[in-house]
Amino acid sequence: MPGIQWFNTAVETLVSRDPGYFHGCVVLASSGGGRATFYDGTDATTGRKILQVKGQANHSKAIHFGKPLFCSRGLFVADLSHLDDLLVLWEPVAE
Repeated sequence: MPGIQWFNTAVETLVSRDPGYFHGCVVLASSGGGRATFYDGTDATTGRKILQVKGQANHSKAIHFGKPLFCSRGLFVADLSHLDDLLVLWEPVAE
């Protein structure tokens, strides 16, 4: 049985090609502040933009959804700018 998985990244990343639930993220911005954009899909061109997170310089920002977002086409994160780290909480759909 799948459970919530976590991924750390600081670069553009395909989290999953398969459907699942996006539970939230933690953004650790660098001295210039930072941002990350999330897409329901496998890339930024064909995916549907679902969230853009902006972080204050040298601070972490945690985002947790009370009810996770269902992503029918997977999850892709792009447009990572001035981030030291990004933690993504993802739960694959049980087969």
